[in-house]
Amino acid sequence: MKTNKQQLPGGLFRVFSLTFLTLLLVQCTGPEGPMGPQGPQGYDGIDGVDGTAYAYSVIYDVEATEWIGDVSGYRAWLDVPEITDDIYYEGAVLVYRLIETEPKSFNLLPYTYVDDALFIYMDFDAYVGGIDLIYKEVFEGVNDTFAPESLMSFKVLIIEGIPLTTLKGKVNVSDFGAVAKFLKTSNIDNKEIRIN
Repeated sequence: MKTNKQQLPGGLFRVFSLTFLTLLLVQCTGPEGPMGPQGPQGYDGIDGVDGTAYAYSVIYDVEATEWIGDVSGYRAWLDVPEITDDIYYEGAVLVYRLIETEPKSFNLLPYTYVDDALFIYMDFDAYVGGIDLIYKEVFEGVNDTFAPESLMSFKVLIIEGIPLTTLKGKVNVSDFGAVAKFLKTSNIDNKEIRIN
């Protein structure tokens, strides 16, 4: 077996040289140069109060007496005037069940809890002006919903959207890259839009 005795010193020489150059370049400082030229004008933002989309959240407490139903399931109505036609057509509504016992948590609806043969199911239907909450229990494949016995809290999240017609007037919506740049997003290589 032959050994190459020059590998170790050659490798050390390269590491030492690279380290020396790095330290030399990092240490180079001098007076700050003149300001560069003005950059290009950015895209015009979407018309709005300040050009941003808004999200609102409200917590609703539903007393046990507000649930209406029977063994097949219970429903409770929430008046949510913030759900307008604009939200219905352009935005989104999310509902979370708040669990106030330790550890505190919240669960996005629809939510299903499974414990052996017991299934507890919660869902919602959103309408302009309100939300219909749905609560149902199924035991061993049979509807077996008991009336809720205590207060339940729900967080309603209302998200404004950008109408596609507004977006079309500002950017070519058939060009994914242009839309992503207009919305100032990242991850455009994966054809995903993530708002920064």
